[in-house]
Amino acid sequence: MRHIVGDSITVTAKELKQLLRDPISLALTIVFPILLIQIFIVIATAFGAPSYDIPVVLADLDGSSVSKIFVDKMASSPLVTITQFLQTDEQALRAVERGAVTGAIIIPKGFGDAVLNGRPAYLVLQTDNSKFTASFLVQAAVSSSIASTAQELFDKFGIMFGTQATPVEVISRPISGRPPSGDAILPGMLGMITILGAFDDIVNAVTRERERGTFTRLVLSPVNILSVYTGKMGATIVLNAVRTTLMIIIFVLTGLVIRGNILLVYLVTSLIAIFTLSCGLLLSSRIRSSSTLTILEIAISFPLFQLTGAFQSPELLASGGRALTRMLPWTYGNEALRRVMYLGLGFDAIATDVTILLISSMVILPIAALLSKRTM
Repeated sequence: MRHIVGDSITVTAKELKQLLRDPISLALTIVFPILLIQIFIVIATAFGAPSYDIPVVLADLDGSSVSKIFVDKMASSPLVTITQFLQTDEQALRAVERGAVTGAIIIPKGFGDAVLNGRPAYLVLQTDNSKFTASFLVQAAVSSSIASTAQELFDKFGIMFGTQATPVEVISRPISGRPPSGDAILPGMLGMITILGAFDDIVNAVTRERERGTFTRLVLSPVNILSVYTGKMGATIVLNAVRTTLMIIIFVLTGLVIRGNILLVYLVTSLIAIFTLSCGLLLSSRIRSSSTLTILEIAISFPLFQLTGAFQSPELLASGGRALTRMLPWTYGNEALRRVMYLGLGFDAIATDVTILLISSMVILPIAALLSKRTM
């Protein structure tokens, strides 16, 4: 084990020295994914599909006939799905804060009495605005349900509900600490830059080395093949830390406040990079040309923008797309970044996401090393 670790460190040092000898290539390696993401972001939404399954919870603290009508309208909304009916407002708000659902609707006690007696009534809506498009749909579902409830009350009882005479106010409490704006794409942007950067590292680490004829000599040396790959992975982790630092500086300069532990951001981006590199090493065992691998990298990046929830919540995809997102470990990495950066959650909230990324890498990397050795 000590021998493998020592060899891995040696290969990491070798990779970094090679990059430092070509400063232009090093600069492009760091900056290229950032530039590329700006181009792709314009067309990213083209892969979206409408979804009507946004998860929310509802707490009916009133229990009146009026509130039950509203609950029925929400339950039949084509925009949201009520995953749980809770007993207290604290439970509902907590469900959103821990990232379990996108929204929580709370019907306060006295809601029905206020409506029936012509007094102003209100509902409480708490949304996770790190999923900014999904939160818009939750708000739309609440507004639509209010209108439907008003129509039913008027048709049955002649009660004017939801008009200026009897206003219904929706008190919105976004938990992300930011308005629902384009700023919500920043965690996903960091995740995609990490993915693109790791894919580009593959081209430099293996394919171009094969074209130069040095990879075969490296593999035939006394260094273990697993040490070769883990060493190259060590170099990618270093480069990823530089990219992450650069992006965090850009985010801070544009006014972003990272609410969670910044070390968790580095942990998640490192694991995303490791998994991406593992996948790239697997591809490189079959693809020998650097130009072909680069084209494949770009081709893969297009669907990953949407399928990994980088710029749009996976809940907004069609049912088939949502199923596919849950099969991609990158999705869990982007969700972890959003939870740390915007929701300010700790390691316990992203432990599952981190575990999925780590296990996926541990499964793919040995397979890539074995295939690479067989195709020498």
